[in-house]
Amino acid sequence: MKAAVISFTKRGSELNKIICGGLKGRGGAVQGYASGKYADGKDLQAFCNLGGLMGELFGTSDAILVIGACGIAVRAIAPYLKGKSEDPAVAVAGEDGKYVISLLSGHLGGANDFSRQVAALIGAEPVITTATDVNHKFAVDDWAVKHDLILADISMIKEISGAVLNGEKVGFYSSYPVEGNLPPELSGDIQDAGICISPDIALKPFARTLNLMPRNIVLGIGCKKDVAGEVIINAVTDTLRRFKLDKRRICRICSVDIKAGEKGILKLAEVLKAEYLTFTAEELKQVPGDFNGSEFVKKTVGVDNVCERSAMLGSGCGRKLIPKTALEGVTLSACEMDYAVSFHAAEGYLSGEAHKA
Repeated sequence: MKAAVISFTKRGSELNKIICGGLKGRGGAVQGYASGKYADGKDLQAFCNLGGLMGELFGTSDAILVIGACGIAVRAIAPYLKGKSEDPAVAVAGEDGKYVISLLSGHLGGANDFSRQVAALIGAEPVITTATDVNHKFAVDDWAVKHDLILADISMIKEISGAVLNGEKVGFYSSYPVEGNLPPELSGDIQDAGICISPDIALKPFARTLNLMPRNIVLGIGCKKDVAGEVIINAVTDTLRRFKLDKRRICRICSVDIKAGEKGILKLAEVLKAEYLTFTAEELKQVPGDFNGSEFVKKTVGVDNVCERSAMLGSGCGRKLIPKTALEGVTLSACEMDYAVSFHAAEGYLSGEAHKA
């Protein structure tokens, strides 16, 4: 998580340092900002214009905490709001540290959880106002984010949440194995509105269907040295389109270790918001299976095939979706990790996970 904490007063800036330190202690990448003389240039960087700072942070941060009045925060973020699927989490805390309010992107952006996390650090009370949380009901958008599922059409969230809040049963269908019992809000029977977990977003088992796709595709990639990021991105986009795969499903990109700093691949990983892993040639050699090898590649990097072997290794020997495919100096392959939807009784709501290697 990349977070920013903003304060305006001496008291607020003291709280800012405490929160930043606590979030960093939990592994977060956090930067504090304070106005004028309250910035020390180390823990807290100075800012002059809140609107300008907020514009920068909206494009680079996962979560933003404003220590001050809600009105100040609302006015500052207003020009930069885009929509549920794009806005970062925004929360507000009073400088007395009594309350932390989830203000924007409670579920999809993670502001509810962020607010709870900050509140726990300073002994405050989190203020959460989303209807499903208030009524202790299953929230499909919250669950989807926590379990790395893609919401194909976010406008359907309102339909599903509305049915849940009205006490109606919501249908549930999965193309993947399902373990455990459905939570009380969901039903395996045909309903008017329902949730469909499948790689095929055209599948509509209900009159009003919210399609969810798991991010469980691992992309293996090899390329010539210094291939431009745009060339790699276009090659990946064209190949995925040809194989009718949604690029949003890519969770991991893999290659050989000598490509660890390849700028074009790093750009691809940034655009797809995917993890980038590399393996040694020896590790790739040990991957079982039949691969489309190349003597030239073997002489260059020490293993006969990079894309297929790395996709297979990175997916835990998953199902191959794209065989070795070459385009504009780039070779690609893709595998799908095993995936299962499970219901944990202790959580009280639907949960699923890809079984990653």
